[in-house]
Amino acid sequence: MSSPIARPDTGKNLAHKSVNALHRNLSRGTRIDILAERLIPYVRELAGDHRQFRCVDVGCGDLGILNRIQQALPNTHWQGLDLYDLPSSLADDPLWQCYQKFDGRSLPFPDQSLDVVLFCDMLHHANGSIPLLMQEARRVGRAVLIKDSFEYSMYSRWVLKAMDFVGNWGYGVALPDRYFTRKSFEQLCRQSGLVIRQLDIGVRLYDHLPVLKNLLRPEWHFFAVLTPQDSSSSQGE
Repeated sequence: MSSPIARPDTGKNLAHKSVNALHRNLSRGTRIDILAERLIPYVRELAGDHRQFRCVDVGCGDLGILNRIQQALPNTHWQGLDLYDLPSSLADDPLWQCYQKFDGRSLPFPDQSLDVVLFCDMLHHANGSIPLLMQEARRVGRAVLIKDSFEYSMYSRWVLKAMDFVGNWGYGVALPDRYFTRKSFEQLCRQSGLVIRQLDIGVRLYDHLPVLKNLLRPEWHFFAVLTPQDSSSSQGE
């Protein structure tokens, strides 16, 4: 997710500023609303009646998604991780007290100390660190919730890259080399010791954009709920 702390000097660069403005005008607010609304039922089901349900949003960006989920589900308690230093101007902001910088590879939590680890459109930016992040999520979390993208052809890959450019380049976020296929995602989960409990393919993120909604296919986006292979969860794959 894009973040106001990812590149503090972005306002000084006209190219970055222009791309960020395009992103805001096209879809950013609507996109966050759609993703949060889709994520809330997954978190609600995982949380059940727990009063202290501990969650982390890895690659939390501007905290928009975790704040919306926490407002809808007050029994969830969220932390946000990202790669960037928190500017001094935000150090005393109550909204950012849940934020922590991390190294992009290891999750700074004890084993099985969290109930949900969320990766929302973050993993495809991690490139070589993806397997390690998945193993770390299995180590610290009882469940892993993922929103990411599938590529099906060169066309889908390059259109997804173009959208990532608009959404992330201006903030200095690394752009992906490629995206998951269903086969590569399933293989990654197996190698990480995680079982896919739920896989929902299809997210309509761009219906509000008259032209782009015909170019950007819902099946390029998916949600997945994973648990460790040794989990006692009774949910079926």
